[in-house]
Amino acid sequence: MNRGKAAYPAFGLALLMGAGAVSSAAAHPHVFAEARLEVAVRPDGRVERLRHVWRFDEFFSSTVLLEFDDDTDLILDESERDTVADVVSESIAEFGYFQRIDVGGRDIPVRPVKDMKVIFQDGQMILFFTSEPAEPIAVTDQPVFNVYDPTFYTAIEFYSEDEMVLEGAPSNCAATMIVPDPDEAIAQNQQSLTEAFFNDPAGNDLSKLLATRMEISCR
Repeated sequence: MNRGKAAYPAFGLALLMGAGAVSSAAAHPHVFAEARLEVAVRPDGRVERLRHVWRFDEFFSSTVLLEFDDDTDLILDESERDTVADVVSESIAEFGYFQRIDVGGRDIPVRPVKDMKVIFQDGQMILFFTSEPAEPIAVTDQPVFNVYDPTFYTAIEFYSEDEMVLEGAPSNCAATMIVPDPDEAIAQNQQSLTEAFFNDPAGNDLSKLLATRMEISCR
């Protein structure tokens, strides 16, 4: 039976990454992805786009394969992969595509993503997409880039500084990958991290506090 993306629940990614399926059971990650972020800067010094690559764990990848393999040949063809990409894109759009751009404490939204692609390699699903800030951002404004699931269901991890890249920035600007210490982050924010988190993870900033981030500094 050809399900098609219209057949999936409104929260879509509950079948995939869990976004929108927030409950007390989501107080820790269930899906894991190894990530890469490239921030490209235009010659005029403004942020042009963010390029994302997410490689998902094998268990989750096999679940996606079985769920979207309409012809049951254990291979996702191009149209089936496009369906996966469409479901993911539509489902995480309301969460800012699991990314946050902070400029001086202000959140900068991104434009709708139009190029999300999915491939399978060595038993793992790999997701590719680019996003563009919805308003101009000067790299000299020293933006901070976070990639995380606010529902705390999916862990998006950067395992090396080489996976957070700043391209085309002026020579006086550099990127630093910051990996928060969980104990320190929780201790510093103890008052705001209440038992409400375990009832509503999306309503709490713990996932943001624990997320690896790229900080831009300019001399």
